Amino acid sequence: MKPIRVMMVLDTLDVSGTETHVLSLVKELQARGIYTAVVTGDGSMISRLRETGCAIHNMDFPATFTMKSGTGSIVLSNLVDLLQQEQITLVHGHQINSGHISAKAAKIANIPFIFTLHGTYFPESDIKSVLQLTDAAIAVSDPVKKRLQPLFAKEIEVIANGIDTALFSPSPSMELRKKMNIPLNAKVIVYCSRITRHKGKICMLLIKACRELKLKDISNLHVIVVGNGRQLKDIKSMAASIQTSCKEDFIHFTGEQKDVKDYYAVADYVVGTGRVALEAMACEKPVISCGNLGYFGEVNRNNFQQAWECYFGDHAAEQTCTQALLYRDLRNLLRSDIGLQTGRDLRKLVVNQFDSKKNILPLIELYTNTVQTFEQQQAIK
Repeated sequence: MKPIRVMMVLDTLDVSGTETHVLSLVKELQARGIYTAVVTGDGSMISRLRETGCAIHNMDFPATFTMKSGTGSIVLSNLVDLLQQEQITLVHGHQINSGHISAKAAKIANIPFIFTLHGTYFPESDIKSVLQLTDAAIAVSDPVKKRLQPLFAKEIEVIANGIDTALFSPSPSMELRKKMNIPLNAKVIVYCSRITRHKGKICMLLIKACRELKLKDISNLHVIVVGNGRQLKDIKSMAASIQTSCKEDFIHFTGEQKDVKDYYAVADYVVGTGRVALEAMACEKPVISCGNLGYFGEVNRNNFQQAWECYFGDHAAEQTCTQALLYRDLRNLLRSDIGLQTGRDLRKLVVNQFDSKKNILPLIELYTNTVQTFEQQQAIK
């Protein structure tokens, strides 16, 4: 079998769960001597990718792709040339538009293509357009596999996002509290996400719930919102009005952050989903999980597996996220003293089940099996 040389392909490299996951994969693959290159558009995480030492190739993928598209045809041709120049033996796509083009490029270059589906929010027709060109498929959670499996003839493997639990670990928060003018005795809620669509709505509901908490229950409450997006301007306007009514600046907006660990460290509770939930728990922070598909609530050692099975509300949920649910659970949890022990319990579970050094192993096995099977099929032909 030829040595495995991987080309990761992404639309762009902005701060988000998918891009952070790919960055983690690149680090772990290179640490094991597997050559890995990345093709992507621009994005704020390019500098962090450069730190890994991998080869980075900039390519402007069109928003949509058809073989009739002039831009798409040029990108396809350039990508085929790049795969041959880099002597790539396997292409790994992570998003629909760049995945569609890179799957076609892999077919022309006569090498296998693997596709990872990171969520349940893509139109079925778009998913099919990529899967029909795919040699092996990965889902990042059980609900995603359930959605994807009827569209793909082969068995789909679930490989969860890996977390660098050495990087995401407990750390002091005093310096950042002082910098943000947050009193040492304040109770702090952190929300970390792209501020768009459903997650923008969750941010609005959380801030409204925290206004109620501030006025009725926890006068020393502060809220930190980490992230950027289309709805941020409207949310900031709402927050300004709330702060005026509360006569205190207690809602802090950091914008997009490439390194979010320090903000987790400040939190008494983190509200988030998916990768954010896992990173926060690795930092020994208790989590209230809600995401694209609804509300899960407090995560603890007794319901951790159940929370994972719905990807912390991002890929499945039994109830809708509401202001009332957030207010009720945050009030009860912030009044109790269980947060510290819950955080310790959750870190142990994340280290055991989601550490990136462990989770890279099934991916490498899939890479090896896919390349071997592809080469055997080519030999028969």
